[in-house]
Amino acid sequence: MIGARGSRSRGRLWGVACVVVLAALVAACTPAPTTPAQQVEEIVAFVERTRGYEFVTEPVVQFLDPATFEADVLANLAAEEPAIAPDATAFTALDWIDASQDLITEYRRTYGGGVVGYYDPADGTLKVRGTELTPYRREVIAHELTHALDDQVHDLSDLDSEGLLDAGYLSELVAIEGSAERVRAQYAANLSSFEALQSLLEQLDAGGDPELLTIPITLLTLTSAPYLRGADFQGDLVAALGNPAGPDQSLTRYPANTEQAFDTDKYLSDEPATVVAAPPTDSGAPVVRSGEFGPLLLSLVLREGIVLNELDALTDGWNGGSYTSWESTSGACIRVDTTWDTAVDAAGIVDALLDWGTRHAGTSVALTGTDVRFTRCD
Repeated sequence: MIGARGSRSRGRLWGVACVVVLAALVAACTPAPTTPAQQVEEIVAFVERTRGYEFVTEPVVQFLDPATFEADVLANLAAEEPAIAPDATAFTALDWIDASQDLITEYRRTYGGGVVGYYDPADGTLKVRGTELTPYRREVIAHELTHALDDQVHDLSDLDSEGLLDAGYLSELVAIEGSAERVRAQYAANLSSFEALQSLLEQLDAGGDPELLTIPITLLTLTSAPYLRGADFQGDLVAALGNPAGPDQSLTRYPANTEQAFDTDKYLSDEPATVVAAPPTDSGAPVVRSGEFGPLLLSLVLREGIVLNELDALTDGWNGGSYTSWESTSGACIRVDTTWDTAVDAAGIVDALLDWGTRHAGTSVALTGTDVRFTRCD
């Protein structure tokens, strides 16, 4: 499922009154809309012009009432849960969730309530929450139609995720969501002033749900970062290679890792990374999960789960990394082995991890030349 999400005390009454007045102004001044079918046709034409291709087959857009849409999304999420469940060990060991939280429940809250529309490569349909074609829903349709067009041109059906920490999948998402976000942003730039205001009001309303404040910040980051970074990534590629050549390259040769995904120059030069073997567990404990641990995940550690469109500067010298998670008698554990370009890079990350460890008891850090290992059990 490839989806799109929707984005104080003092002065609060003024703010509410202002929103009401602005909403009324928008309603009064927005030009009379064309029919929904005509609007979709206009968006299809815009996506084709902007992306540089025509649809091979006419895209199918389904507008669902919120209850039906949410049930559909939750059914898709349920299919992903077996791959996600093992990530709970790493999330707990890194203090991204606490031991009392259930990762699957938090995952459903994060991805279920905020999805506004999604494209399903399995059947080629685009589904949208709600039946009214508001300006923001039209933006979402532009985003999702780009997925549909990219799928017809480059075949996105083979995407597969091995959990939330799958570095390869996260890197692919930067390219895929970035292609769609570039088109959506250009579509949004062509809205009238009143339509843009209406879209903003709709997004603010969706983003004002207090439930969002209780969701683990790392899950929100993993939801948002591919979109935020992806737009910049594709902009860089278009500047370097043109359109459609830039986006095309990223969809035929995905970034190899999150270092390439967050550094376009390293992607363009296809800078390789060193393969680092998965570190061992303590006392021969069974492995829960292992995989690549790249600059994005390291940045999430150093920044306590908050990454937008840029990585932590200390990860710039990353040259390879992997992790292993396991359950010990004391709780959830993770061990991460990384290798760095220079000894200076390695020393810098050691200092940062030692500082992180002062806030997360049970952390140990070891340095050997340009290799760094850190371990934490909660």
